[in-house]
Amino acid sequence: MNSIPQPSSLLRKNNGKRLSMAGATRSSLLGGLGANGGGMGTNPRSSLMEGNSSSLVGSAKRRSILSTPSSRRAHGSLIQPPMSSSQTSAGLGKGQTQTQSSESRPLRDKNYQALIQQEIYDFLLANKFELEMNHPLTFKTLRQPTQKDFVLIFQFLYTRIDSNYKFTKSIETEVFTLLKVLGYPYLDGINRSQISAVGGQNWPNFLGMLYWLVKLNLSIANIDTEADLISPDDEFDKIFINYMVKSYMAYIDEKDDFSEFHDEMQTKFDDLSERIVQDIDNVTRDNEELAQRYSDLASQLDVLENSESKSKALENDLVKFKAYIDTMEARKSKWAEILEKINSEVQNCEVELENIEGMKKEYEEQINKQGLTPHEIDNLNNDRDKLSKSIDMLSNSLDDLKEVYHSKEITLQKNFQSLENFLKQYNNLIYRIQLKNHSYDYNFEININSNSVMANENSYLKPDEIISKNLKEEKIQLLNYKSVINSNIHKYQDEHIKLQEQIDLISEEIMEKREEAETLEAKLTANKSTYDEIYETMVNDTTTYSMQIEKLERELRSIKINTNQGFIEVENRFQNIQIEYDELLYEIYSNRSMLHDKIQKIIESTIGFKINIQSNLEDLENLAYEEYEKEDKKLNGEKS
Repeated sequence: MNSIPQPSSLLRKNNGKRLSMAGATRSSLLGGLGANGGGMGTNPRSSLMEGNSSSLVGSAKRRSILSTPSSRRAHGSLIQPPMSSSQTSAGLGKGQTQTQSSESRPLRDKNYQALIQQEIYDFLLANKFELEMNHPLTFKTLRQPTQKDFVLIFQFLYTRIDSNYKFTKSIETEVFTLLKVLGYPYLDGINRSQISAVGGQNWPNFLGMLYWLVKLNLSIANIDTEADLISPDDEFDKIFINYMVKSYMAYIDEKDDFSEFHDEMQTKFDDLSERIVQDIDNVTRDNEELAQRYSDLASQLDVLENSESKSKALENDLVKFKAYIDTMEARKSKWAEILEKINSEVQNCEVELENIEGMKKEYEEQINKQGLTPHEIDNLNNDRDKLSKSIDMLSNSLDDLKEVYHSKEITLQKNFQSLENFLKQYNNLIYRIQLKNHSYDYNFEININSNSVMANENSYLKPDEIISKNLKEEKIQLLNYKSVINSNIHKYQDEHIKLQEQIDLISEEIMEKREEAETLEAKLTANKSTYDEIYETMVNDTTTYSMQIEKLERELRSIKINTNQGFIEVENRFQNIQIEYDELLYEIYSNRSMLHDKIQKIIESTIGFKINIQSNLEDLENLAYEEYEKEDKKLNGEKS
C-alpha cells in the first residue's frame, strides 16, 4: 500500500454530511510521512496505478471529470493515457452496467434532423474542426456525408473527450467499442456492418450518435473541476487536496522528495488551526453575551406575561360592563310603553271612580230607606273585605308556593341528571387515562349516593353527602396524578430523543456498509463473468470431445457392418480409441477440477479482500480517534 490516499476517500461530494474518512486520511498522511515529507518513493510506481485503478473506475461522474481535456491540461496529465480499445472496454465493462434502451428520438423526422445538424455544425465551427482536422466542412457534409467525413467528425468529437487516445484499429471496431465504453444508450440500433457504410438509410442513426457526442462534450465543458474535487465548506480538504495534487505531479515527474509540499501543508494547517481556535473563542464569547441577553429578555418576558394577564382580565371586565349597559338600554326603551299603559289605566280608573261615586250615592239612599246606618254598613263591608283579602292572599301564596315547588323540583331533576352524566364522563375519561398509565395506584371513580338521596329526599343535602368522595381530596389526588403523567411524558420524550440518536448512528453505519456491499457486489459480478466464460469454454470443449467420440463410434459400426475381415485389427483399434476416450474423460475431469480450484481461490480471495477492507476500516477509525485525541489535547493545552 502506498502512502498516497485513494481518490475515493478524497473526491467525496458534499451531500449534507461528511464522513470521517477525510480527517483520518489527513492524520495518516501527517503521521505516516517520513522525514523527507513523504514515503512514496519507497514503493514501485506500478503499484500506484494498480491501487488506484478500482477507485478511479468506481464512480462514473469522477471518471468523466478526470478524463476531460481541461482536467488533463490543469493537472499535467495526472491520469495515465487510456489503454487500447479492448483493454478499455474490459476494464470499464466490469465497473459499470451498460444500460441499452430502444431508440425514442424522432431521427427520421426531417425537421429534427435539420435542428441537430445545425447544432453539430455550429459546435464543429466553434471548436475549429477545419483547422485541426485539415478537412473542409459545409452544412451539406452533415446531410450527405462520405465515410471519411463521418470518421473525421467522430475522431474529432472523441478526441475532445479523451485527448490522449490514439486510433489504431479499424473504424468499425473503434466506433463500436468507444460507444460501448462511453455508455451510448442507443447502441442496439447500431451494428458493426453499418459503421463501414454510414450513408443512406443508416445516416439518421449515426447523426443522432454524433449529436449525443456533441451534447456530451458540452456537458464535460460545463463541469467545474475545482468545485467537484474540493468540498466548498472544508478548508482542510482544500489544503490537503492541493498537497496531494502537487505531490502526485512531482511523483509523475519522478521526484521523490515531498518535504517542501509537506512543510507548506503543515504551515497552512497550523495557520488554519489558529484561526479556528480564535473563531471558537469568539463564538464562546458571543455565546456568553447571548446567554446574558437571553436571561434579561426572559425576565422582561415574565413582566410582559403578567401585564398581558392583567390586560386580559380588564378586557373581560370591560366586556361584561358593556353587556350590562346594553341590557339596561334595552329595558329603558320598554319603560315609555309601560308608562303609557299606566296613564291609560289611571284615566280608566278615574272614569270608573266617578261611576262608582254615583252608584254609591244611589246605594246610600236605598240603605237609608232600609234603616241601616252608614257606620254599620262600613263595618260589614270592612269585615267582608278583610275576609276576602285574607282568602285571596292565602290562595295567591298557595299558588306561588306550588309554582316555586314545581320549578325547584324540575331544576333539581335537571341538575341531578346533569351530575350523573358528568360523573359518567369523568369516570370513563379517568378509566381510559389509567389504562395507559398504571403507575399511580388510586381509584378516581366517583359515584352518587343514591340511597342517601332517596332517604333524605325532602331535606337539605351537602355535596359530600350526594357523591361518594370529598372533592377537595379528589382534586389533590388529580393534581398529583397530573404531575406523575407529566414526569412520564418528559421521560418518554428523553427516551425518544435517545432512540432517534441511535437510529441516526445506525443509519450512518448502514450507509457505510451499503457502500462496502456495492463495491463487493461489483467485484463479485466481475468474478461471475469470468466464471461464466471459463464454464462456457469448458462446455464447448466437452461438446467437441463428445462429437469426436460419436464420430468414432459411427465409424466402428460401419466397419463391423461392411466387413468381417481384419476383425482383430479393428478390435485393437477400438481398444486404442477406448483408451483415448478414457484419457479424454480423465483430461476433462482434471480440467474441471482445476476450474473448480480456480473458482474456489477466486471466492477465497474475494472473502479475504472483504476481511482486509473491514480491518483497514477499523484501523482507520482507530487512527482517526487517536488523531482526534491528539488534537483535543493540543487544543486543551493551548487553552490552559
